[in-house]
Amino acid sequence: MESNMQNLSLSGNAPPNKLGLLPLAAKKQRNTEKGTKVLVETNIRRLTIAPNQPIYKYAVEVKYFYSKADGSEVAVEMSKSVKKGTEHDNDKTRCQKVYNEAIKRYDALKTGGPFFYDRQASLYTLSKLKNENISFDVVEGISKRPNFKKAQFVLKKVDESFQSTSNDIKKTVHPCPANADKTLLEALNIVVSGPAYENKNVITIGSCVHYLIDTAGVDINFKNYQEGYLYSGVGASKAVKTLEGSDRKEPSLFMTTEMKTTLFHPDYYPLLEIMKSYKGFATNLKANSFAAQRIEKAFVGLDVVLDYGPHKGLQEDGVVMNIRKFGTTASETTFELGGKNTTVFNYFKTKYGITLKYPDLFTVEAKGKKGKIHIPVEVLLLCPSQTVTNDQMINNEQADMIKLSAAKPQVRKATTDCIVKKVGLASNNIYNFIKVEEPIKVEGMVLNKPKIVFAENKMAVLNDPRAKFPTDFNRAGKYYIAKELTNWEIVFVQGEDMPGLDKILVEEMKNNGMKAAMPATSTIVRGDLEPIFKKAKDAKRQLLFFVIKSRYNYHQQIKALEQQYDLLTQEVRAETAEKVPRQSQTRLNIVNKTNMKLGGLNYVIGSESFNKPGRLIVGFETSQRSGGNPDYPISVGFAANMLDHHQKFAGGYVFVKRDKDVFGPVIKDTLITILETTKKNRGMPNDILLYFNGVSEGQFALLNETFRQHVKDACISLSETYRPNFTIIASSKTHNERLYKSDKGQILNLEPGTVIDHTIVSPVYNEWYHASAAARQGTTKATKFTLIFTTQPAEPMWNLQQLTNDLCYDHQIVFHPVGLPVPLFIAGRYSQRGAMVLAANDGPKYKDGQVDLQETNKELGYGGKKLFETRFNA
Repeated sequence: MESNMQNLSLSGNAPPNKLGLLPLAAKKQRNTEKGTKVLVETNIRRLTIAPNQPIYKYAVEVKYFYSKADGSEVAVEMSKSVKKGTEHDNDKTRCQKVYNEAIKRYDALKTGGPFFYDRQASLYTLSKLKNENISFDVVEGISKRPNFKKAQFVLKKVDESFQSTSNDIKKTVHPCPANADKTLLEALNIVVSGPAYENKNVITIGSCVHYLIDTAGVDINFKNYQEGYLYSGVGASKAVKTLEGSDRKEPSLFMTTEMKTTLFHPDYYPLLEIMKSYKGFATNLKANSFAAQRIEKAFVGLDVVLDYGPHKGLQEDGVVMNIRKFGTTASETTFELGGKNTTVFNYFKTKYGITLKYPDLFTVEAKGKKGKIHIPVEVLLLCPSQTVTNDQMINNEQADMIKLSAAKPQVRKATTDCIVKKVGLASNNIYNFIKVEEPIKVEGMVLNKPKIVFAENKMAVLNDPRAKFPTDFNRAGKYYIAKELTNWEIVFVQGEDMPGLDKILVEEMKNNGMKAAMPATSTIVRGDLEPIFKKAKDAKRQLLFFVIKSRYNYHQQIKALEQQYDLLTQEVRAETAEKVPRQSQTRLNIVNKTNMKLGGLNYVIGSESFNKPGRLIVGFETSQRSGGNPDYPISVGFAANMLDHHQKFAGGYVFVKRDKDVFGPVIKDTLITILETTKKNRGMPNDILLYFNGVSEGQFALLNETFRQHVKDACISLSETYRPNFTIIASSKTHNERLYKSDKGQILNLEPGTVIDHTIVSPVYNEWYHASAAARQGTTKATKFTLIFTTQPAEPMWNLQQLTNDLCYDHQIVFHPVGLPVPLFIAGRYSQRGAMVLAANDGPKYKDGQVDLQETNKELGYGGKKLFETRFNA
């Protein structure tokens, strides 16, 4: 048989390779020696479930049937909704309505159980159904749409994973991601939320965040805003997962529960009435006016429902549109109808008998079936349960929300525990099946702090008992590599110059070892910045140094012109510059940045882990995953130690199409550029370490297989024989885990350098939590790191942990560690810069009506600029 099988050949097209069949990096030993032990409290609760308890899974199919204009019927499946936002939530509501009807009709769904429906295609139960095939149609009480005909419900046995049991915990994890059977976890995530779903004081956003309607008894402030009628909500998120537990051979089930404070938009509110709450709004406001552009930012990305003619009063059964931008007025906007041009105003009057009250007000632009459509604001309602994104915050909402959630550790933990109990996630006995234990405690390690060395081998003092934060350090000597600044220019707004500032800055530069000459001075006249850049370019300035009051908001324009003219800039707020004569720290911070922009190095980090000049360290990050104009590409930032010293980082950004995988399309070409730059500056690296931030567990296989191949291809493209070692690490701060230092009964913030790499981590992947920076306010959130792939299996975990910790100290401008290793921290800033430059240039370049990514990157990127090999975004 073996011989016959080998001789068989396959014909036809082979299926595409399935991701996740290759194992991630083999599990390493935890760090038990490097550092000082510390007790850590968590928000992670062990779940104890009844042994030998079967969990049955059934497939649910819900279809809605509608009549078409030609009299035919069309079926739309709601139970496998691929829609997003409000439309997805509406489909879930439709499924729930039909399921409720099924409960009324069938005894099999009234007895036994309990039953847990995910409002989509899966029904879980703890007892087997007597009738495993249920099917019926329903017409009444389901939909308000005039063309609705009927809804169809079908329930049947699932072919795969029909029965799981509480003994199947081991099957939920596997070194090869595709081989993990998540059925038990899927079921338990629905089951543990059961009490929250049944709680009339709770609304659920998505499937795992439960918000309290009445927050009585919860010690947290409530916020609301006149503009937009925004209001805050507090709740808890949850996630059930399989973790290592106390026995590495027998993983355990755990649930993380995290406090969430979020702003909400009002539910089913007339869009016009909300807009009237904004300053500067008028019923004849044009889309290109300053007031409209400000208001537009607060509304882009929101879902609205049509509320006119046949759509009136449908609400959750209505047609949902997503606001992409504001457009021309209803009286100005024309489109072709029946071979003739008509205005939006005339269309509503002719088609629906509606005379718009505000024909001279901007319209809302949305995406229709045949392209862009413009809808009058006055015929729209805001869809419910929409949270306010950062992009939609135009006042102080973001700062306020940070303050709301920035409770001190002991307060945050107590408040979280209170909310979790009120929501219903911390029950001792969920359906006589699951017991939720109290949050567990684990042992952590506080890693050794690196040596910080300035010129002449002078070392900074860390762990100063007088310092408020033990990881803050002062300058111990002159800059390790101090640069020269002889041809530069300070720029003020006309009439707002600051005599003497130049002399103070030059003196500070010299005190730190820089060679500096007095700058030229110029002024901005009537807000016109471009002449400044033209003259500076002709004069071959090294640096344009802007001192401008914050109210002018020139920052975006300055950085766009920096990119256009390939001319280094630095901007200081005039309010900050006023402190320069009397505050030494302010002077130092400004000059720290100047030296780094010019290619200097303020200090070096002396450590065993970081002292490897042959190791190239690269970070990829994007801070633009959602929000903003959906037609625009997003900006992927990258940074690497590719300059003439292995502790100097520089980078850039690349515009890519919005997609689930934003890193993949740019890895190979970006890495080739980085390798060529490194080779030119200090030789080819023999080792490459890549960090990818913001990566979910569902993308681990993508990194392990596809991204790994991109790295290999980049190396081969430089030389067929070039085979450096390389390692890929994923990082994320979007997890739900919160960790606290426990000290003699007190709940405190984790010390910078604390790592936890056991018990609360994956039983099959190499994971660790790392708190790198001191919390200036509120509670520290540790970053989770996962080792995806490495060609060096013998490299110990402690070395990767120590290197990651050391990298957090290499920011160079602030003299304390930052919240991510510097290649990721800087890459994030480059990503933001890319988004800023894109916005300043009114979006990407187009060709034949489509975004031209190649031209956009060429025209709006730094790839072909001399500034590319500087830390221009310091």
